[in-house]
Amino acid sequence: MTHSTNSAEPTFDAQACVVGAGPSGLAAGKALADRGIDFDWFEKGSMVGGLWRIDNDNGSSPAYKSLHLNSSRPLTEYPSHPMPEQWPDFPHHTLVAEYFQGFAEEHGLLDRITFGTEVTKIDPLPGDGPMGGNGWAVTTGDGVTRTYRYVLLGPGHHSIPQIPEFAGDFSGETMHAHEYHEQSVFEGKDVLVIGVGNSGMDIACEAIKTANSVHVSTRSGVHVLPKYAFGKPIDQLGSPLMAYVPFPVERALYGLTARLAAGRPEDRGLPKPNHKILHAHPTVSAEFYDRVGHGDIAVHPDIEKFDDDEVVFVDGVRQHVDIVVFATGYKVSLPFFDKDVYDPAANAMPLYQRVLTPDRPGLFFIGFIQAVGSGIPFMEMQSEWVGDLITGASVLPSEAEQRQWIADDQAALAARYVRSERHTMQVDYWRYRRALLEVRAYRPNPSLRERLTRPLLGLR
Repeated sequence: MTHSTNSAEPTFDAQACVVGAGPSGLAAGKALADRGIDFDWFEKGSMVGGLWRIDNDNGSSPAYKSLHLNSSRPLTEYPSHPMPEQWPDFPHHTLVAEYFQGFAEEHGLLDRITFGTEVTKIDPLPGDGPMGGNGWAVTTGDGVTRTYRYVLLGPGHHSIPQIPEFAGDFSGETMHAHEYHEQSVFEGKDVLVIGVGNSGMDIACEAIKTANSVHVSTRSGVHVLPKYAFGKPIDQLGSPLMAYVPFPVERALYGLTARLAAGRPEDRGLPKPNHKILHAHPTVSAEFYDRVGHGDIAVHPDIEKFDDDEVVFVDGVRQHVDIVVFATGYKVSLPFFDKDVYDPAANAMPLYQRVLTPDRPGLFFIGFIQAVGSGIPFMEMQSEWVGDLITGASVLPSEAEQRQWIADDQAALAARYVRSERHTMQVDYWRYRRALLEVRAYRPNPSLRERLTRPLLGLR
């Protein structure tokens, strides 16, 4: 099926193309299908759900057998598709995979996806069409190239492990958290986990059940948020009103809540963080503090070097280690682009509203965000906005305004967060939600009536 808005424009194989069928791709596919937009859809593997399918044959899933959500059910679901209320507050990964499968089935998406088809190349077409260029050429693993006006990217950003280099040589086993699946791999061994993000703490707590000893190394310390505070999941203590609260006030509220619920990290056996709470991505764990307090997990500073079957920490302590787990994050990888088309070097992705760049019209990035909480609701909100842009129900501000927003956003990231590749896509849950509502309702010249009657959307 071809699409063309008039005879002077090029003919496309379809109006749009969706890449990936994980949470981002599913949200994008539904948004296009709901609007009757003609599109193709390619998924490398043979199933939907992305990283939440532990058996996903596309090779991108970092899930392990004990994995649960770290954000609560109501703040993780798509806004249009609630998770069952009888499910637990923090569902197991099998339930989350079931949720995405059910989403795809209920909305008739499965028959639209071309499974087992990897996108290997995406190139811009020359020209000056609507919203910029004349579209995109998408090549798949079978060597076929198809053309589209728009491309919506939802391949995820947790598939290529980030592994730091250390001095010395290590003679034992190593793995990235992406390769970990179940605790028997640690049986009877001395284990070192490098990194104190959510995966690092989860794996350390899992390892102690079978390991001889478990050690954790952290370079800068971390603020740990409990899963529950005052009898509720901690992320449910917020509300949309938080989007209007000054950041110093929000930071103080988070700090007070964390301290009342769990105490300070330095009081619980962890090094004092070298940053204030919310100036780096916090870790959510219900178990880690207790394991440290019980002496099950030993916490160490950064690593100076490896020496055969030992690790030497910067404080001079030496420890025998059989296996090292790098819980050190991921690189954003978009291998289908030439570097001069789009290059997410050092995980930097300066995008307008974290979705698009004025330099590459018609290209949309879905789900390339890191939230304190879940990013899944935003994947649907981003997709709905993009669908409205394609149909003309929403419009973009001028290119100059987009570039200024990007510049301001990048400056705010640099001013607030610890300098790290981990914080290049960080968003505040409620503020970003407000931003997406605002931009979807954007009008170039809002009337006085709009300004006065819709203040909650921030129309200026």
